[in-house]
Amino acid sequence: MSAEVNGSLLPTRKKRVFVSEDFTPDTWDKLEYYYQNLLGFKLDSVKELKQWLFNWSELETVISEYSRWIYVRTTVDTSDEKAKAELIYLYTEIVPRVSPLDNQLKQKFISCPFIDELDSAIYATTIRKVKKEVEMFREANISLQSEMNIKQSTFDQITGPQSIQHDGQEITLQQAAVYLKSTDRKLREEIFLLSGKRRMQDADKLDALLTELIQLRHQMAVNAGYKNYIQYRFDELGRFDYTPADCETFHRAVEEVVMPVVNKHFHERKEKLGLDKLKPWDAEVDLSGKAPLQPFKSAEEMTDKTIECFAHLDSYFSNCLEIMKSMKYLDLESRKNKGPGGYNMAMPEIGVPFIFMNSANSEQDVITMVHEGGHAVQTFLTNQLELNAFKELTPEIAEVASMGMELLSMEHWNVFYPNTEDLTRAKKRHLQYLLGILSKTCQGDAFQFWLYNNPEHSIEERRNKWTELNHRFSAKEVDWTGQEEFERTGYHKILHFYIVPLYYIEYAFAQLGAIALWHNFRQNREKTIENYKNALRLGYTKPIPVFYETAGIKFDFSKQYISGLVDFLKIEEASL
Repeated sequence: MSAEVNGSLLPTRKKRVFVSEDFTPDTWDKLEYYYQNLLGFKLDSVKELKQWLFNWSELETVISEYSRWIYVRTTVDTSDEKAKAELIYLYTEIVPRVSPLDNQLKQKFISCPFIDELDSAIYATTIRKVKKEVEMFREANISLQSEMNIKQSTFDQITGPQSIQHDGQEITLQQAAVYLKSTDRKLREEIFLLSGKRRMQDADKLDALLTELIQLRHQMAVNAGYKNYIQYRFDELGRFDYTPADCETFHRAVEEVVMPVVNKHFHERKEKLGLDKLKPWDAEVDLSGKAPLQPFKSAEEMTDKTIECFAHLDSYFSNCLEIMKSMKYLDLESRKNKGPGGYNMAMPEIGVPFIFMNSANSEQDVITMVHEGGHAVQTFLTNQLELNAFKELTPEIAEVASMGMELLSMEHWNVFYPNTEDLTRAKKRHLQYLLGILSKTCQGDAFQFWLYNNPEHSIEERRNKWTELNHRFSAKEVDWTGQEEFERTGYHKILHFYIVPLYYIEYAFAQLGAIALWHNFRQNREKTIENYKNALRLGYTKPIPVFYETAGIKFDFSKQYISGLVDFLKIEEASL
């Protein structure tokens, strides 16, 4: 008998229609039959076109879920040799064979005479995306893509084993980061230096890897007729609603509007801590002089408290996490040989996502958990969309779901911080953290623009550029004297540069959307949650501006708009 959550049976995958129930896409021989079937399918009416699209979508969901579980296994245990072998087989034997046939299917779709009879209100966004993908496709890039996929997975293998010895124990760098909030300054310095030295052991490997990835990506862009990887990647990501020039305008606006506030916060930090020099290990300690907040003691407790927090917002939100907990679709604690970072991995066939993170029982873990929880809620809300293509979200949409949940849930963080003073500390720190998101994402975006505009740069030039941008988008009060090499290699910690290139500025755009959503929430709670859910349900069936409009906010990154939202944050922070 199936288990139940809140009186409902746990989800199971829908009965397959086109693909056999016992099919597993683990060899090309098994897959080829279905692709040839789709290529030979006659499209003599709009009804047949819709059925064909449904069949193709079903095959995609089966392949996607299978491959995503392989990836998950390589991150939950970076030493899993079987998972590594399966990932390499997927990238070298299956993907190269699927890619050209997948392109033929896309050509068949956009050339079908009945495509104009599809409901444009639902299909227009997908049609636009598929046309661009066909335009970009090059046979020569198939092997390069496979090579790049394999190299990208190397990042987890290099960083997963990173750990330090502290107080007679081996701890991961994620666990070590908790000590940077300690009121013991000598301890903070010790941990910072130990962590930095450990990362430097892999610095040459990580720079060599990044160089190889940049060269591969540049070659793929050139093969497809692009000058460099930037515009190629914009088209690949389906960025139809803004340009690289818009991003650079946004960088300048953040520098002018946000950085003065960030610098003011860090000047106050230096004064309140009574320091002559504010060092990098002084950036996280609480200014109250009190010990770091401990919102929970275990991953299980964090899960239960997050469920309770979500329940206060909307019972649907909490039920999503209840289901994931019951199905064991959560891997939350930090440990050695576990990949870094955190993610929500949508599983498109069953419709239940998997959350991965590295909890070290810190307040930042609360943010990560509710953030990934927002992604999870969107996965559930889009599960009923007819085609898999409708669920393939752009980051500008997906990150509003997650960052929006951070701020909406903040209204009920008393679940984690029953003490009013602790709650105020947590809220105030997060509001200041939001401004840091805007500045650091602009730094990361500007860095990547430089990388791909100058693909032949040296490692020394790369480190110099990162340092230059760090001075532009980080607090001027922080003194890196004596730790310059740690500053110069700070990009080694950012997995996006290695695994999901140019997926970074979306966090800043979505952060503005999340702040606007929270502003609306403060005015009308019920209406904002309703708008939020309605927007999430759209998936990628509408352009980005329409998604934002449905959520009751604007897709706007002008200096004037940023200024208004920053002023709102100042007022909210002052009220705490």
